[in-house]
Amino acid sequence: MSFDFNRAGKLISLAEEEFFTGSFSENTIRSDLQNRKSLDSLSTLGSSGRQTYELSTKRQIYAQELKTWLDCINTVLNAAQANQETKLIDRCEKCKSQINKLLYIVQRF
Repeated sequence: MSFDFNRAGKLISLAEEEFFTGSFSENTIRSDLQNRKSLDSLSTLGSSGRQTYELSTKRQIYAQELKTWLDCINTVLNAAQANQETKLIDRCEKCKSQINKLLYIVQRF
């Protein structure tokens, strides 16, 4: 079974789009988490005084999704390194770096 580098390239293109400008970009994640943090703060001021845990739940979802993407990128990266696909290696490394940065943001928020 051979590795399909065309499909791997498409996957990396999708990752680049999502993590640099799309729904998983740094600004989008920060904004979403900040909104959820505000909701949690406001919910404790209500009559019930119960927290919604919106922030905690969303952080878990982001972390899980980012780790899944990281696993996929590592698989492509390993195959690219084995076949000396330097352009694909560089793209994988950039995505991997961005995902690690996003994971750090999510974990520290």
